[in-house]
Amino acid sequence: MRDIYGKTKILVLDDERLIRLTISAKLKKIGYVPVTVGSVDEAVSLIKADHHAYRAIITDIVMGDMDGFVFRDIVRGIDPMIPIFFMTALDPEEGSGFLKRIVQDQMSYYLPKSVSTEVLLKRVQSIVASRKVEQFIERQMAETRHTRVLASHIQRSMLPMRVLMTPRGFYTTWWHPKDTVSGDLYECVPFGMGCYLYVLGDIQGHGTSAALAMTAVQSFLKNLMHREGAPMMSADTIANLLHGFFRENLADVSYMTALICIHRPLMNCVEWISCGAPDLVVMDPADEECAKNINPDHIGGLPIGLFPDTSYGPGDVVHTTLSKTAVCIAYTDGLYDMSRDEEGVETIPMDFIKRVRNELVREARFNGSILALPYKFITACEDSGYGHCPDDVTGLVFGARIFLEGIYEAAINLSPMSIDAAAQEVGDWCERQGWDRDLIDRIQLVLEENLMNVFDHGFDDRERLHEAASIRLRKMKSYVELTVWECGTTTPSIAVPSGDSSTALELINRDFSNHGRGRLIIREICDGIERNRYGNLNETVFLIPLENWRYKKEQ
Repeated sequence: MRDIYGKTKILVLDDERLIRLTISAKLKKIGYVPVTVGSVDEAVSLIKADHHAYRAIITDIVMGDMDGFVFRDIVRGIDPMIPIFFMTALDPEEGSGFLKRIVQDQMSYYLPKSVSTEVLLKRVQSIVASRKVEQFIERQMAETRHTRVLASHIQRSMLPMRVLMTPRGFYTTWWHPKDTVSGDLYECVPFGMGCYLYVLGDIQGHGTSAALAMTAVQSFLKNLMHREGAPMMSADTIANLLHGFFRENLADVSYMTALICIHRPLMNCVEWISCGAPDLVVMDPADEECAKNINPDHIGGLPIGLFPDTSYGPGDVVHTTLSKTAVCIAYTDGLYDMSRDEEGVETIPMDFIKRVRNELVREARFNGSILALPYKFITACEDSGYGHCPDDVTGLVFGARIFLEGIYEAAINLSPMSIDAAAQEVGDWCERQGWDRDLIDRIQLVLEENLMNVFDHGFDDRERLHEAASIRLRKMKSYVELTVWECGTTTPSIAVPSGDSSTALELINRDFSNHGRGRLIIREICDGIERNRYGNLNETVFLIPLENWRYKKEQ
């Protein structure tokens, strides 16, 4: 009798040699390979050496050197699931309580030493066979989990940068899979003359199939700009191309809802088409009337790939005029499914969404924290109790770049070269403000040390390619406030103590407290450091005094 590991070995432990020989003979009859030992020490040594080699253990309870239950405790520290058969001559009616102790462990079984050969073999065969099935399922599940993790890494590598700020515009995103992988996608493609193509999609279904379809669509969108006349395409043309790709390659898999937007900052407009997705929302904190419905006739098209004869035309496209301060917000319908309970009975109200969104947009646009907007919105929903997400949720915010008086904003790709360039650009901006050279040097030092610390320790190699941080710099009464937003890793590398409000990055940094000089220098320069957490976004505020009091004291 063989399995995928070869012959099935059963470990037999009994301090009586005759019992070992008897059980061994019975097991050999049906093809098992008994390995017999007469002491607990021998048995423990074998289990420690290779516990995967044995499919079950048959042991006595009362032995000279150790109680069988103590032996089980040792085994459970090595292998919590291996079946253990207690074969004993004790009478279960004598009140010793051993039966109760046996069944306290879900993988332990009782056999009297007087049991017939037929009953013994059937019992052992049944349990060993069921354990084989369980192990096979466990291996399949582990392989599935591994596959999903790999698919997740592929997905993340296909997504564009999380945030971007150009001289003419900006975008910022929030991507939250329900599980390891997601059927949601977003794509941000330069479209010439400062324009950007934004696509927010939701592929029907979950799991690996939706994730693979998502990566295929991302590849198609990334190659779209190589087509002849791409920058002159309209939103409906792109929808038709995407529909053709979907029907040709993915029709047997699924379909997708999509919101396709072409933002033209120089022309102060956005043209967009909803293919079964929630409409674009346009808000202007300087003009509350802008929040009215920009698509009153509910024009749009069917989901992409749903029906083969679907086509999209100019009549499905909405043209919306934008002010310089307008903010465009897109999200997948997973947002509507966020709820207070796991059953999804009390879902998030639309009035609540509008109120929180309006407050945050107004604050973000005029205080220079626009790049953190999606994270603050989701965190506000979760803080209000709507923390259950039965579906993938993705958000996209974009608009024209505005330059606020006395505030510097930027998005920085997290690579050493980009960090150096960003520090130089910050220094140039500070000089144009007429700030003191010593103050500028300290600002640059804090910025570089912090971002390099994030680059070194904040996330693993798979997440480095498209990761970016965003910053805001502004002068207050007695100090300069430098705020850095970065995602880093979503999981701390060490356990988070109960009630500890530190960010994941700060916890990780404790592992590196004796490496490098960055954190010590930052703490010496700053009067204070404040840390906040919005979902998996770290917000760190450095308060850099205008006067270098430490330097003056040394002088």
